[in-house]
Amino acid sequence: MIIKRFIAIALLPFAAQSHAMVMLDDDELSEVTGQALFVSDMIGPSGTAGSTTDFTFFRMGLDVEIELNANFDKMQLGCGGFNESIVSNACDIDLDFVRLMGLNASGDGPGDAVDSSFSLRRPYIELAIRESGDGAREIAGVKIGSQEANGFFGVGRTYAQGQVNQERGGTCGSNTPAARLACHSGINSLSGYIDAELSGQFPVSITLLGTQTACFGDVASNSSCNTPYFVEIEGTRLNEIIEPGIPLTLSAGFLSAIGISQAYATIQQNLRFIHGFALDGTSDFFISFQREQVSYPTYDKQSYAQIANAGWWMNVPQVNVKNFTGDTVSLGLGEALGALGSPGPVVRDSELNTLPPVNCYGGSMFC
Repeated sequence: MIIKRFIAIALLPFAAQSHAMVMLDDDELSEVTGQALFVSDMIGPSGTAGSTTDFTFFRMGLDVEIELNANFDKMQLGCGGFNESIVSNACDIDLDFVRLMGLNASGDGPGDAVDSSFSLRRPYIELAIRESGDGAREIAGVKIGSQEANGFFGVGRTYAQGQVNQERGGTCGSNTPAARLACHSGINSLSGYIDAELSGQFPVSITLLGTQTACFGDVASNSSCNTPYFVEIEGTRLNEIIEPGIPLTLSAGFLSAIGISQAYATIQQNLRFIHGFALDGTSDFFISFQREQVSYPTYDKQSYAQIANAGWWMNVPQVNVKNFTGDTVSLGLGEALGALGSPGPVVRDSELNTLPPVNCYGGSMFC
């Protein structure tokens, strides 16, 4: 009895100091040790039977942030196989000279070479399971993603005038679209969905009317163009962008002087001219492969990403590919008149003057 009373008296100070539980936000929680490292979740099927959302999704992830700085000479996924009927002798994803690195201070370009890091917050693997009525289960797709991606995804290299392109052939020049294309290597084919903000400006030389300055999107160096312009790129084994009816603002030259400030153009641009894109806190960046079309749930489970086609697929929402400075586009007077209405003349494989990011250490190849 004496021992029991002693224990009860000894515990009284601890009982008096007890506190109610309080909620912690993400920043506070990141300072706490002893959290669960592995997380898992299940998202049930939805939609009609056999639809792109009629899967059970099992998600397995890490409650961590992964940082890396890396260079890859070649990245090829899904070569040959199922999608040969769409584009033969190709790969679903085929990239030369990939760099994964950090962002600059403004969040729209590459950071410091070697010392900056591409980061993935809460990375995970997700399985899309098709369940039949008799209890059988089949894996229809595998997704590798993260809650948030921060960094610059650089790709390719450029060649000087007169040099032979070692990856794709042809001699770098400036007089034809083919010669301009030979100055670049990088994105040979891409399967996926990219929602990008684009902007740029270039001179337009018009017969008898001289040179005008045309711009589109939100151009940092041109106050006449301050409206963001977004484009969705989607498909299997793509090697170019075709975007009709891009609205152009004429900010200098004869036409703008007489009050004509709006024009249009259809841009047809090979993806090899694009040497990278910035992911600044991008949610739902992922790479996946699937045997059939799948709509994977977003990280917050509130909606679904764009439908991923069969084969390998890259989902890149909310990226910046901005501030192009294209070479001079020459138009005849009739073509210039056609540019006053949508979709406008086709501008093909213009030199965008974009450069691959430098991410060199020592004598590393392609630096």
